Amino acid sequence: MRWTSNRLAVAFVACFLSLYATATAVRIHERKYYAFLTDYVRREALLPAASPGPTHLFFLFADHFEPDWDVDRTREWAKRFRALAAHHLDSRGRPPQHTWFYPGEQIDPRILSILQQLVADDLGEVELHYHHSYDDATMLGNGLRSAIAEFQAYGFLKTITGKTAFAFVHGNEGLDNADGEYCGVNDELRVLHAFGCFADYTCPALYHDAQRPVVNRIYAARDDDQPKSYRTAYPLIDLKRGRADLAIFEDPISIGLTWNARRLFVDVDDANVHATVPVTPSRIRRWINARVHVPERPDWVFVKVFAHSISTPEDEEEALEPNFDAALRQLELNYNDGNRYVLHYVTAREAYNLAMAAAMGAKGPPEEYFDSEIAPYVADAARWNRDSAEERSARGARSLAQLHSSSVLRQ
Repeated sequence: MRWTSNRLAVAFVACFLSLYATATAVRIHERKYYAFLTDYVRREALLPAASPGPTHLFFLFADHFEPDWDVDRTREWAKRFRALAAHHLDSRGRPPQHTWFYPGEQIDPRILSILQQLVADDLGEVELHYHHSYDDATMLGNGLRSAIAEFQAYGFLKTITGKTAFAFVHGNEGLDNADGEYCGVNDELRVLHAFGCFADYTCPALYHDAQRPVVNRIYAARDDDQPKSYRTAYPLIDLKRGRADLAIFEDPISIGLTWNARRLFVDVDDANVHATVPVTPSRIRRWINARVHVPERPDWVFVKVFAHSISTPEDEEEALEPNFDAALRQLELNYNDGNRYVLHYVTAREAYNLAMAAAMGAKGPPEEYFDSEIAPYVADAARWNRDSAEERSARGARSLAQLHSSSVLRQ
């Protein structure tokens, strides 16, 4: 009888494992996890040891901000965000920074004025979010030209030095004609570069064909006249050498165990601040432990989260309170002691500047490089004295000038 019971137990376990393996394989295929799993495993195996000094943690919120022309909702959203930000400060006494990737095809002067005031109050910056389908390069260029002009009327996308510059999020994850539907332009990276784009913040794109095979990295992409040119990662320094078009800034993707049977006890997290996936302390730990960094500065870790924070009432609630309020407290209490971690709230532009400085071998405190590559936007000038803003940018530029003369750019 015992032998029969043992056989039944073994058969049950074998059946369970077979079913579990089959379900996992189906999940990997249907959710397109296969696109990044190889690189994820490779990177986890090669992660460097934690640095002995403090880790500078740069937290940025990339919001696909789509109010659908609803001025009243935007005004109420801004009121709630101000209340949230008033309770939080980073290591420099700066409130949380939001980056509003606003749709270029949803121009409304009243909404842009609300965002303009938030920027003036040192609560973030506005960048370009753009939806388009079945375009060609000329059509895309015309659309970008029109949207940029509208944004610049409010001081967005133009630096205090007069340069057009912007970070980008592609609508429907269609960057560089990734799925052949929500874009149409195989040389989109090149077009964006020509119009002043310095970095893309679209991905990750879990469950979509647009998901790249490169994860948890900040890298340079080079247009190759084929769809999804960003599938190949080049060193960031190639942007300075003129060998690449855009920087690619990724959210942390993390894989961890969970008690959720519906997820087969394995959680795949893409740092989406969404009503169905509340922000928890365990998610924050995963984001940080993903250690998204530039190889030259492993002690500078970037945590980019994203949301559609005004798209639904549920998403708005998740992004503004109480879960996100608790998440910010968690960051400030546990990752800002000055010894192991130093917390910095940054915008997309500032994160790009820091990443580029790291790629060029930057030394010293990160504060010197917040404005070093892409200067503050005109809309930012209202919160600073113009001369002091330019001096801060010049200070970073002086630090970078020493790097420009080094061998890293001549290789």
